Amino acid sequence: MKNSSRHRGKAHTPLSIGTSAHNTHINNAQTDSRYGYSRFFVISTCLISSLFFTACSTIQRTSSATSTAADDVKISSIRQYQEQLLVSGRIQVQYQQNGKTQSLPGSFEWQQNKDDTSINLISPLGQTIASIRQNADGASLQQANQALRSADNLDNLLNEALGWSLPVTGLRDWLQGFTRTADGLRAPIATQDNLQLKVDGWQLRYVSWQDEAGQLRPKRIDLQRYTAQAGEVSMRIVIDQWSTP
Repeated sequence: MKNSSRHRGKAHTPLSIGTSAHNTHINNAQTDSRYGYSRFFVISTCLISSLFFTACSTIQRTSSATSTAADDVKISSIRQYQEQLLVSGRIQVQYQQNGKTQSLPGSFEWQQNKDDTSINLISPLGQTIASIRQNADGASLQQANQALRSADNLDNLLNEALGWSLPVTGLRDWLQGFTRTADGLRAPIATQDNLQLKVDGWQLRYVSWQDEAGQLRPKRIDLQRYTAQAGEVSMRIVIDQWSTP
């Protein structure tokens, strides 16, 4: 009986050890499986989230760009020429006189209706340098402390009095972002920054535009031309205020 009990005890011990090892192996396998599954789930979730937010970001930028382009088209499409207009801003003129470059900074006031154009050139100190007027009867120039001058041709009048010419007839269109076709019809130009055109011997560059009462109008225009009287003439016009009836 003692031998039999001792034998059963010895037989029982290996069975317990084997079962424990087997269970441990199963537990380890289950743990590895759960860990692998968890890691796969985390990686998959991060990947899906990344793709989702990237897609959302792309859609948002595309939508914004489309909206901006549509707004620009809408504003540009309703731009109309104004016969009656009051504009004020800053102007800087550079020209050649006796082989030296002359610079005239200041501001200006521009007023026009269907048949008449009036311009005041003002010094940085606020004094009126010249008052220019052009209509169907001709052109006139009034300078401070000088007699009124009149002529049929404004370009010749300004060249003689100021030493440089101001393209008043062209500026009636250019200030509003219009040019003339070969048939003489008025046509709007493209509303894009740094657009360059050559019109009536002048090189125009529309540096920037501004939204004025729902319409895109020029903000800054650079003009350049070579003349026999004043050499290389350049103008920088910055429009600060618009007023229409």
